[in-house]
This record gives sequence, structure tokens and C-alpha cells, in this order.
Amino acid sequence: MKSTLYISAILLLGNAIVHAQFNAAEFPPGNELPPVNSPQVVEWMKAINPSQIPNFPLLKGSPPTCTGNTYAPDQCWSACQPCYKDDVRVCPKAGDWAITYDDGPSPDTPRLLQELKKRNIKATFFVMGTNVVKNAEILKQEVAEGHNIASHTWSHRPLTTLTTEQIVAEIKWTEKAVFDITGIKMKYIRPPYGDIDNRVRGIIKQLGYVVVGWTSDTYDSKDFSQTPATMAAAVTTFSTTLKTYAAAPGNEGIITLEHDHNPNVVSYGLSLLPAIDNINLKIMSVDQCLGDKQPYQNSPANNGTNGGNGGNGGTGGKGNDTTKPEIIRSAAGPSMGRSKILEIAVGVLAFGAALASF
Repeated sequence: MKSTLYISAILLLGNAIVHAQFNAAEFPPGNELPPVNSPQVVEWMKAINPSQIPNFPLLKGSPPTCTGNTYAPDQCWSACQPCYKDDVRVCPKAGDWAITYDDGPSPDTPRLLQELKKRNIKATFFVMGTNVVKNAEILKQEVAEGHNIASHTWSHRPLTTLTTEQIVAEIKWTEKAVFDITGIKMKYIRPPYGDIDNRVRGIIKQLGYVVVGWTSDTYDSKDFSQTPATMAAAVTTFSTTLKTYAAAPGNEGIITLEHDHNPNVVSYGLSLLPAIDNINLKIMSVDQCLGDKQPYQNSPANNGTNGGNGGNGGTGGKGNDTTKPEIIRSAAGPSMGRSKILEIAVGVLAFGAALASF
């Protein structure tokens, strides 16, 4: 009980200090590609080494789809080639289910949070920067309740269609928003539409992120495409899929895809949870399924006992990663001039959030 109160106090203190630094007016217009000539993006581009980025052409479409074209074998484009490199797509332990929600936070997210709290479930929320800026208090609630926060970019553009500068802007503006509001520097990222190739991976890796997809189309809930008239049947179909997996889980766990950006998809999620009551699966967040005790880039060092980056299609998670991330690294670049007190408070916040998720 004391430890729980202590963690809550840490979270509240850290959030109170950090939130004073958040200014929505500093951010680009919502749902638009951020400009690439801003001082912030110019500064962020200094972290990118172009020689470490594979040279593949930008693709077309929203999102791009397979055509009759031939793609280089080492492009590893998610839409057309069964090649996922080091993307995390499964949990390493059979019977583990990492439940994830994309595109929020939204005004409807608290309904989902209430149900997850009732069931003592921790999830991973892949958040859009645009929605983070509009719903800062809901993001703080997600963190306070022990959920894992990960990136889903600023404006939900397919990354294989963007330049290096545009990709950096999409990721770093989202990172800055989450950092300024919560003190967390995210570690996991899910590209919009799951659209990624090795050029995009080369950029994302240099920004310190681990790519997370979902196990397969079978474990995409399809909530996004449902109407109120089709929802009940869709929930039944997906819950049956999950129960079938639970009866014969094989050698690996699963990562599923849901959303929380509008009332309809949240209603889907609220219908699914009771439909899988008593299912023989352990439901958890992505970092938990990977055994990652450093779920953020600025999580306190853990003597190398974290689960690593999942790697090799998500079959890792029990590695001996000895990387020791900084307690705090400003997501906004050196121009912010944060005080030492703020740095300490943010480090404490990240530590409290990591503890709260286990």
C-alpha cells in the first residue's frame, strides 16, 4: 500500500512540474505534415547519419499497396515482402497477449481506461502527436494508471511515402508532445498502417525506437471498419479467434491491434473485453510481454537486466542488453534550456511510470 501511494505521489509531482512546460501553441497544426524547415526539425536532423539509411525510392499511395513492380529483396517492405527484420510482432512466451490501441488519445479513451482498470489490464497505447496535444490530460491518465505509451507519429501518414526530414518531423514532434506532458521519452513505435521498409527502419533506429507491429492480419480486430450494425458480429468473430489461439497457443504469444480514437472503436473494445472473460491468456502491454523493464528511452538504467528490443520478428525479449540510457534526455533539443530540477523530476516520473506498469 505504501509503495503504491509512493509511486502515485511521484507521478503526480513529476506531472505537475513537467506539465508547466507544455505549451500547445508550440506545436504544428494537427493532422498535417509538420514543416521540415523549422528550427526544431533542423536541430533534430543533426542526429541522423544519412550513410546509415538504405537507399530505396519513396513509395506512393495512402497507404501504398502492392503492384506488379519488383522490389529489391533487401527493401523488406511490410506490404509486399514477408520480411520484417527486427520488428516486434509476437510475444516470446506462448499464452501471452499484448493488447494495443492506436490513434488516441481521444475524448472516448477514458471509457476504455475505466474498463481496463476494472479488469486490472495494462495495455500499450500507440498515440498520435496531434491527439496528444488536444488531449493532454487523458495521456496523463494513461501514464498514471500504468499503461505503456508508444508512438504512432504526428499525423498518421504512411512513412514509406515520406522523406527523411518528414519522417523525423512526424516522430520527433510526437516525442516532444509526450515528453513535455509526461516526462516520458517513448521507446516503441508503430508505423501508421504498419507501413515500413528498411529505409524507414534505418531512420527510426537512429532515433532510438523499436518497431512494433501486430502478429498477423488474423489479430487485427478490424474495429476500424465496423459500423454499429456490424459490430456485434465482428466482436464475436474476433473473440472466437482469440479463444481458438488460447486453446492451442503454440510457441509464441500474440500482439493484437485495436483503436481508441472515436466512439465506435472504443465501443468495440468495451464489447470485446467481456467477450473474452475467463480466456486462458495473460493480457498485458507490449513491454510486459517482452519482459522489458526499461520501457522508455529515458527509463533508469537497470544493470542490463531489461528484455532488450524484442528483435528478430519479436521472438526476443530475454536478451542481455547492457545499454544504460540516460535518466533524462531533452526530447525538444538543447534549445529548451530545462532546469536541473525539471530533469530530476522527469527522471523520477519515468521511473515511477515504469514501476507502475509491473
